[in-house]
Amino acid sequence: MKELDRSFSGIIISFIIVGLATWHLYFKEYRQEDTVSIHEFPREICDWNSIELPISDDEYSLLETRNAFTRKYIHTSGRAVYLFIVYSQKNRKVTHPPELCYKGSGANITNKEIAMINLSPISTIIRSNVLALERGNFEQITYYWFKVGGIFTPNYWRQQFLLGLNSLFGKSTSSALIRISADVTDGGVEAANDVIKGFAQDISPFLIKNLP
Repeated sequence: MKELDRSFSGIIISFIIVGLATWHLYFKEYRQEDTVSIHEFPREICDWNSIELPISDDEYSLLETRNAFTRKYIHTSGRAVYLFIVYSQKNRKVTHPPELCYKGSGANITNKEIAMINLSPISTIIRSNVLALERGNFEQITYYWFKVGGIFTPNYWRQQFLLGLNSLFGKSTSSALIRISADVTDGGVEAANDVIKGFAQDISPFLIKNLP
């Protein structure tokens, strides 16, 4: 019995040692600097020109990285979208579903669904989350999805699983959240959806090039 107890104690101690080592390596990975800057993402794309929108120090602190931007892209036709991207090569914590942020800012999510986006320039069809937002008389449509290496997914937990799997096998653990929004104006919800999907197609080659 004593020998069994010693064996069991040895197993528990081994688990503790492995856990501490893994925890240490996790935070060591977290502190590593990115070598790819998301701020180099093109400011002019096809018929779109952008305006950089500020991100506060508190917001950067919540993101746990400064490798992020928010821009308003304006088409020559006058239509506009808002693009937010956060990216990290090492820190899996930087990407999270934006619903909590929206609710915290006072926005009401009136609908959530999945939509398909045909990114024909890169011959890819992706699934994206679609949120309908309201704040007073203001309405907005938001599409968002995650990127892990060359894989796009709308599912946060699948993204986290893939990141962990890649890390386990020594592969790239880079991750990104891509969010595109458009205000619901005179053209209604359909026009907002159309402009978002068109913009997503235009930027798709750069999602591969600038978010490796």
